[in-house]
Amino acid sequence: MDVRSGTGLRLVCPGLVPDGCPVLDRLPPTPILDRILARADRPDPAPNDCFHALAESFGLAVAPDADPPSAPLCLLAEAPEQASRGVWFHADPIHLRPDRDRLRLFGGPSLALRAEETAALIAAFNAHFAADGLELVATRPQRWYLRVAAPPDLRTTPLTRVQGRAIDPYLPTGPAARAWMRWQNEAQMLFFQHPVNAARDADGRPTVSGIWTWGGGALPAVGGGPDLTLADHPLALGLARAGGRRTLALDAALPPTGADRVLICWDRLWWPSLEGDWARWLQALAALEARIAALAGAYRSLRLDDGDGRSWMLTGAARHRFWRRGGLRERIARAQERKSGADARAPRSG
Repeated sequence: MDVRSGTGLRLVCPGLVPDGCPVLDRLPPTPILDRILARADRPDPAPNDCFHALAESFGLAVAPDADPPSAPLCLLAEAPEQASRGVWFHADPIHLRPDRDRLRLFGGPSLALRAEETAALIAAFNAHFAADGLELVATRPQRWYLRVAAPPDLRTTPLTRVQGRAIDPYLPTGPAARAWMRWQNEAQMLFFQHPVNAARDADGRPTVSGIWTWGGGALPAVGGGPDLTLADHPLALGLARAGGRRTLALDAALPPTGADRVLICWDRLWWPSLEGDWARWLQALAALEARIAALAGAYRSLRLDDGDGRSWMLTGAARHRFWRRGGLRERIARAQERKSGADARAPRSG
């Protein structure tokens, strides 16, 4: 957000431009989004994912090739009494599915873990790894965090980037990676034998193969940020809390005064796009268009980040570029063309 321009609105919308969208012909009308995408300038460089975009919004400096400390910040929003207790990682429960000679990873809402299943798996993990100084906690049945005794020298990949993909290119790297993977494999064996997985398998539900760890670190100091954040995602809320900034729920009405710089983290497109739930994605897109229709003209500058390395900046002069065409539909079509080209160049296995 350009703080020098006075009033400014920043929209972080992961999942807005999916690289595979079979419902392109069913897109709802999005005239406001189309106008932004057609007329805006493209900041360079743009944050390479949603996590870096949110960190940047709050003045939290994170190198493009480093992991934002997402886990402790999310924990600050969900369980603030835990967040300062050392070093935390996301430890999302996952299902690994064999695909020829590879394993594909699936996590997120579709895993549909029940509260009692989460409690049983976490109790087994904590009992098994107590001597190693590892502790799992859950704020929701499918949102787990791992506390470690000291920060490992490690580079990780967010679950959202690995969802549905073969895991090998995304495994942790760095000096501590080998030891890290050793206990993660041990956790997989522990879960494989657990009665929770036996029951899920008998019911035809995906088993919990292990945990995917990423976004680790200690709780950082946050000294800046927008005056007001509208979000449901815990990272946006945690950043705002760390910086002493105001927050509202994503659906809340904006106050008429007192918020010159506003951040909206619209994450409702994200998991539907990752899981291929296109009916829900279309609904979230229509809701986003309706949400920004009343806001786009109220701010001197508007920045949109799609959470996948693309940003658009709309200022007063750019609003009048009436000759520019090409909105959301064209952006999605280009993303699909790039994906098709990359898939055609990728080596085949098996």
